[in-house]
Amino acid sequence: MHRTLMIRVLSFALIVIAAWSQPAALFAQQLLEKKQHRTSDAPFLSPPDAVKKMSIPKGFQVSIFAAEPDIAEPIAFCFDDRGRLWVVENFNYRTRREHTDDRVSRIQILTDRDGDGVFDHKKTFVDDLTFTSGIAVGLGGVYLGSPPHLKFIPDADGDDRPDGPAEILLDGWGINDRHETLNSFIWGPDGWLYGCHGVFTESFVGKPGQDESQRQFIDGGIWRFHPVSKKFEVFARGLSNPWGFDFDDHGQSFATCCVIPHLFHVVQGGVYHKQSRPHVNPHIYDDIKTIRDHTHLSAHGGARFYLADAFPAEYRDRLFMCNIHEHCVLTDVMVPNGSSFIGKHGDDFLPANDLAWVGFSLEIGPEGGVYVLDWHDTDICGNAINFPQSGRVYRIMPENASPIEQPRLRELADADLVKMQWHTNDWYVRQARVQLQHRAISGTLDRGLVKTELQDMFESAESSPHRLRALWAMHVTGTLEGDRLRELLKHDDPYVRGWSIQLLTDPSAIDAFRPERAQGETVSEYEPSTLQAFADLARHDPSPIVRLYLASATQRMRFEDRWPILEGLLTHEEDAQDPNLPRIYWFTIEPMVMRFPQKSLQLVLGGVLPKLQEFVARRLVVGDDDPSSQNSAWKPVADQLLPGFAVRDVGEGGIVGHDVFKNRPALQTHPKNQSQPSRLTRSVQIPAERNTLLRIRVSHHPHGDWQLRVLANGEVLADEIIGPETVSNEWREIEVDLSRFAGRPIELTLENRANDWHNEWAYWNEVKLESR
Repeated sequence: MHRTLMIRVLSFALIVIAAWSQPAALFAQQLLEKKQHRTSDAPFLSPPDAVKKMSIPKGFQVSIFAAEPDIAEPIAFCFDDRGRLWVVENFNYRTRREHTDDRVSRIQILTDRDGDGVFDHKKTFVDDLTFTSGIAVGLGGVYLGSPPHLKFIPDADGDDRPDGPAEILLDGWGINDRHETLNSFIWGPDGWLYGCHGVFTESFVGKPGQDESQRQFIDGGIWRFHPVSKKFEVFARGLSNPWGFDFDDHGQSFATCCVIPHLFHVVQGGVYHKQSRPHVNPHIYDDIKTIRDHTHLSAHGGARFYLADAFPAEYRDRLFMCNIHEHCVLTDVMVPNGSSFIGKHGDDFLPANDLAWVGFSLEIGPEGGVYVLDWHDTDICGNAINFPQSGRVYRIMPENASPIEQPRLRELADADLVKMQWHTNDWYVRQARVQLQHRAISGTLDRGLVKTELQDMFESAESSPHRLRALWAMHVTGTLEGDRLRELLKHDDPYVRGWSIQLLTDPSAIDAFRPERAQGETVSEYEPSTLQAFADLARHDPSPIVRLYLASATQRMRFEDRWPILEGLLTHEEDAQDPNLPRIYWFTIEPMVMRFPQKSLQLVLGGVLPKLQEFVARRLVVGDDDPSSQNSAWKPVADQLLPGFAVRDVGEGGIVGHDVFKNRPALQTHPKNQSQPSRLTRSVQIPAERNTLLRIRVSHHPHGDWQLRVLANGEVLADEIIGPETVSNEWREIEVDLSRFAGRPIELTLENRANDWHNEWAYWNEVKLESR
């Protein structure tokens, strides 16, 4: 029997077994211990055996869409407009530190023609790629992340054969860590291509041939590229190793992360909690925090809102993601909170119960199924390949769902693509919008018809998501003029007002992370009527959502145009406790403070947000980044978790305080260099006639270790490696007996020493003395 046919037969048999052989109480139960780990000795399970292990929720079924030997080493996937799955197989990957440059990676196109959840046709698009980490199909070809390049492979006729050689759109992408280069491509509702980037890779991105002054630096964050203007922008900075990014029904964007808290509402121009590394701008002072109100084990991958029509209604709007250490598909629910959200846990939707399950990407299909990409290996952090030539894609669907016909969107008329903007499955909405955008770019769109149809849809829409779908489609087809956007600033729907602000400022040559352009511009890019409308909204609009869009948009203006808008924004006392607004306001003001000190002070003193007054004063005191002042600046950070200790000789940007690291507050240090450790020191009088213990709670970077030494008066009392081999569950608890020093003063020193000079960060949650 052919292997593909065998998998299909076994898959259907397993669907029946999963539905009838397990008692209801076992559905969606996590059978594995929730324990942070890097690798295991788990046995290799065949795909059918792996499905048997899963705790499938009642009413659902899992099919093996594709698996080895039909695919191997899958690192990224996406759908095209025909409902086919494009899978990138990365055969260049070796470890996080190593890959080959052989042209062996490839893209497979998998088609499920009968809709049974198992592919039945495979075609190779290209098989001569080097290391590739991201893919998006659309606009006449395939966009690929192959560091150091972002490439475009043309296939305008859609015959699944490249029309010519790949075009290098951008270069300068780094690959310091093979898990943390450009990834998770997705088409935004605004027509830009968005993607993620990890914190331990440094990229200087620009068009081929551009010098360094024209390039943008990115480590951790979200970026975007416009396929028409060819503009590249850093959309937001911070995070850790985000490998999941999506937009909800209102076009709000969210990222899932590893190590640091897992969930963030991502705003244009925002700077977010960052793992380990200091912020690019040292004057952030207070970055934007996670929106989650619960904890999972570290390492999340993939992010897709369920905006389809096959699952029960309660799953609509939930964010689906994979948790790599829990080996589980999870869901979170977004609850509005001012200008942002609170991310509440939905459920442990589908525990895999297999220590080799490494799910890190998700897609929603045209039939409404959830597709899960499983890299599949026991070394889940990618430091080794123990199961070579393996990998799976699973499909989750409700039981007894009827197959659908294979979509053929590119064959539809313009009017039919317009009608799809109100489809109950957002897969069709997004794919149709990309088709409309491509036709507009290529000059084949009936612009008059499309404009009229979309305007009618916008006016007749009875919900915010439906209005926005029409608005976004008008924007990407070039049928939404600036005058109309200015009119929409008065619309009743705050999301329409907000998106009108963003789209009006989208063409700007200035962005949040290139303040030098804002300083150099002498002529405004905006009509006076637009700036006046923005200033009026800033002062009078009742919605924090609109004020958030305004704050982000103001970062895309020259300094001279910002003041009247900021004056209005800073009059809203209710914004003081908002999770986004004071921070975004500060990010907008900060580049202007040293250039306009008096005006900046007058601005914040005339407002009602004390935090901004504090930040402007602090920025003026700090001045122009004198490195010698940093040691004194570290003390308030250290005092929060390690009162009484002085911290010295810290490298890699100094001390960093984390509200949450591995689910606890933490102080981060790093050795100054390979021979000079960072040191926590304190002079202590040990009480007489009592027993005294030094209690330490420490952790390590997920992909590194470090040497901890404890000394009293120069004598070594403890010496051990803090890393994956010695820390069993995220944090290591250490006790050092100081009783023999009773009645004596000692100089206590705790050292963060280098071990193998790779990710030597130390994380301190607690250092305290207890006497009894």
